[in-house]
Amino acid sequence: MSTHIDAMRRAIEFGTPPYIPMELVDVPFLYNAYGTQDPGGVVVPAGAESFDSAWCTYHWTFTDAGATDDGEPLRTEEWGCRQVVPKDKGVAYAVVEKPGFASFADIAPHPWPDPELTNPFFEQRKQIIEQHYADRFICGFIDPGPFLVAFNLFGYDGLLLQLCDNLDLVKAVVRRIVDYQLALVPKFSAMGAHMVNIIDEVAGTAGLMFSPDQFREHFLPMFAELIAEIHRHNMYASILLDGNITEILPDVMALDLDQILFAQPQSTGIDTIAEFCRGKRCVKMAVDMMVTLAKGTPAEIEADVAAMVERLNTPRGGLVFQALRWHRPEYDAQRVEAQIRAMNRYREGAL
Repeated sequence: MSTHIDAMRRAIEFGTPPYIPMELVDVPFLYNAYGTQDPGGVVVPAGAESFDSAWCTYHWTFTDAGATDDGEPLRTEEWGCRQVVPKDKGVAYAVVEKPGFASFADIAPHPWPDPELTNPFFEQRKQIIEQHYADRFICGFIDPGPFLVAFNLFGYDGLLLQLCDNLDLVKAVVRRIVDYQLALVPKFSAMGAHMVNIIDEVAGTAGLMFSPDQFREHFLPMFAELIAEIHRHNMYASILLDGNITEILPDVMALDLDQILFAQPQSTGIDTIAEFCRGKRCVKMAVDMMVTLAKGTPAEIEADVAAMVERLNTPRGGLVFQALRWHRPEYDAQRVEAQIRAMNRYREGAL
C-alpha cells in the first residue's frame, strides 16, 4: 500500500496517520469543473504536488444543444434539463430549461436516464487512474446528489413548494434519482475508488430549507441506502451537505458514514463540528469556500487551518484537509497558495 493511501486510511479509521493527509480537487486529467474545463489542461496548484487523495467526480453526461445567440454553449444532461455555460466565469452553469413535475401524471412519460450511459466516463477515468494515480487514494464524488438533481428538475422555488403541497410527488422523483445513483456505486468501485462522497444541498447559511422532521422521516433513509450500497462494494462512505446543517447534524452522525466533508465550515461552526465529530467521525475540512478562501487574508487562512487542527485532529487522526483552486470561479492565487502552505505545515513526511 502506498504512503498516500495508507495515510488516508489511517486518518479515516483513527489509526494514527504519519501526518494529516490532503485531498486535492484540481487533479490533472480528472477534474472537469462541471464539464466546463478540459481535464487535460488542469495543473496541480503549486505546493500540492504531494496530495494524498484525488477528487474524481461524476456530474452528468451531456448532449450538445448548440449555443445561445450570444455564443454561450448549451447542453442537455441526462435528466432532461438544458444548461447554459455563461460567459461570466463566476458561474459554472445555469439551468435554462427544465421538465418540471406538476403531478404524478408527469412522472411515467418522462425519459428517465439509463445508468449505463455513464459507462464511457467511468471506463475513461479508470484508465487515467491506473496510468497516473495508482499510488493515490481516489475519492469518487456523486455531484449533484439527489436533492441537487431534484432542484434542477423542479427549480428551487418549485421543489420547496411541492415539499409543502405534494410531498409524495417529490418523494417519487427523488426515489428515481436515488435508484439511478445506486447503480453508479459499483461503477465507482470498478473505476478504482476507495471512497464515494455524496454532495448535496438541503440547507442555506441560515439553516435547513425545509422541515428537519420531513428530511429525517422521508429522505434520510434514502441517503442511508446509498451509504449501505457504498459499503457493500467495500468503499468508504462520505457526505457533504452544504450550508448550516446544525439541526440535522445528529441525524447525519447517526448514519453509517466513515467521513463528513465540510466545504463551508463557518456555516455550521467549527465548535459545533468539533462537538459532534471530534474523535468520533473523520472530518474532511476545506478553508471556507464562501468566506475565508474567497475574501480572507493569508493570515486569516492560516488561522483557519490552525483552528481545524486544534479543534478537530486527535493523536489518532480523524482529520483530512481538502485543498482546491476551483474553476468558475477560480480562487485568488495568493489565497490558494496560503491555503496549501498552511496545510503543508502539518504534512511533514508527505512532501
